[in-house]
Amino acid sequence: MSEEDVFRAEERKAVRHSLRTFLNHVAGYSDILKQEAADEGQAELCALYEEISAAALKLRERALPFFLDETGNTGPSPRGEAEGREVYGILYDIIAHVQSAKRVAQNKGASRYLPDTEKILEAANGIVDLFEERLSNGTAFVEPEPAGIAEPRLLAEEATEARRSGRILVVDDDAFNRELLARHLERQGHIVCQAQGGEEALEVLSRAPFDLLIIDLMMPGMNGYQLLERVKGDALLKDLYVIVISALEDTRSVARCIQLGAEDYLPREFEPVVLKARIESCLEKKLLKDKEELYVAAVLETERRLRAELKEGAAYVRGLLPPKLDGPALHTDWVYIPSLSLGGDVFGYHDIEDGRLALYLIDVSGHGIEAALFSVTLMNLLKTQALPGADFGDPASVLARLNESFRMEEQNNLYFTAWYGVYDPVTRRLSYASAGSPPAVLVLPGGGVEQLATGGTIVGAEEFAVYCTRAAELPQGARLYLFSDGVFEVRNSEGGMFGIEAFIGLLAGLAARERGPLLGPLIKAMRTIAKGRRFDDDVSMVEFRFD
Repeated sequence: MSEEDVFRAEERKAVRHSLRTFLNHVAGYSDILKQEAADEGQAELCALYEEISAAALKLRERALPFFLDETGNTGPSPRGEAEGREVYGILYDIIAHVQSAKRVAQNKGASRYLPDTEKILEAANGIVDLFEERLSNGTAFVEPEPAGIAEPRLLAEEATEARRSGRILVVDDDAFNRELLARHLERQGHIVCQAQGGEEALEVLSRAPFDLLIIDLMMPGMNGYQLLERVKGDALLKDLYVIVISALEDTRSVARCIQLGAEDYLPREFEPVVLKARIESCLEKKLLKDKEELYVAAVLETERRLRAELKEGAAYVRGLLPPKLDGPALHTDWVYIPSLSLGGDVFGYHDIEDGRLALYLIDVSGHGIEAALFSVTLMNLLKTQALPGADFGDPASVLARLNESFRMEEQNNLYFTAWYGVYDPVTRRLSYASAGSPPAVLVLPGGGVEQLATGGTIVGAEEFAVYCTRAAELPQGARLYLFSDGVFEVRNSEGGMFGIEAFIGLLAGLAARERGPLLGPLIKAMRTIAKGRRFDDDVSMVEFRFD
């Protein structure tokens, strides 16, 4: 046996030893952790380690034979794509289960499982590295991509061959030159068509797609410059890669071709290996460009679908808002303008016991889907009075129970401001409490305004926050306004902030002049003040007119 044979035999033994060691680590540690999790009542962890253990046994059955050739020697086996995909699939399943086990252990306070779980992950990654090393030495198959990626990645020689294969059109008036070049290209695995002049080339290009165009400059009729200019001026052909081959070697010819859009320029007496490298470079660029176009198209489609879903979500949220009332004793109006398709503002009013009316406005931090889902949850709790321990006739009790139930560290750091009131139409008494929100503004029928706020802290920030209830009498003809900070935190054209006091002054001035609903004129006035006539934050306003 030669020294090379001895070396390869030892290498095969080392590979098999490494593979067995990694497999034993995965199976052994998963079995140990499974038993410990079962003994400690960690059912979720036990199930994950059971999955890892079962996958390890399956991997042992598939992985070891995959490294055997027909003579029983260890080395890259000529097995097919299906076996390769299966092995990689099992490996990725193990890694996914390990990552899940690490998250569960951290969330369950079972951090003692993490060191041994990490050993399983290291062994699984070792198997992946071993496979990739062996595959790069001769075995190739389609490796499955992680979930969510539609197109598989090609490995080793298969990827190389895929990049080298293309549809090429050769244009030259000399039949000998065309045939010689075509045979070179066909030997490299390309599909080759031929055209003897510019006009024929354009006619061929109109009938079939090509990846690459190779043209000669000096041709009767339409020469190479003219053909190149026509191709690059055509909307359907402008992205076609072009390589120019010509006996003309002066720099002006090269510069002109590059300026017209040619990818490369080669002299007639070229080395085939050089042409092969240039073609592979062009095809690789085309492959990347095609993938980029697919990716962009997928992103645009996802964006379109997301916009449609956000529009549907915004319609759903708007449908949850209360109807506008026009009764003999109470009129309501409201404005809801989310800064995105979905916002974090929500408000409502509904009857509670003894004929009283609960009214509230909530502003969740942030914007978008997460804030909207949280705000809808809060609105439904208040609407259905499904907040255990809360006295819905006592505003301070409601805010205190919300603060106890929705800690910001448990809500992905979301918090919210709130104003909650209870109006008794018999006594015309309004009880209220606030939590970090702007004050409600009471406009009195004889002129003047009162700010109704109790100074409580935002909901979810302080575990033992204290809220208090205050009361106000609402005379006949009074008007009450609830609003989020987005309506007054606007910057004017000079860059200054408008602010709450200026906003209340504007509201009082409009109330002195207008006896009807004020929200329309008020929003119009704020848009005029705001830079760009737009609001940067969610805007919600509710008007109550007590006649």
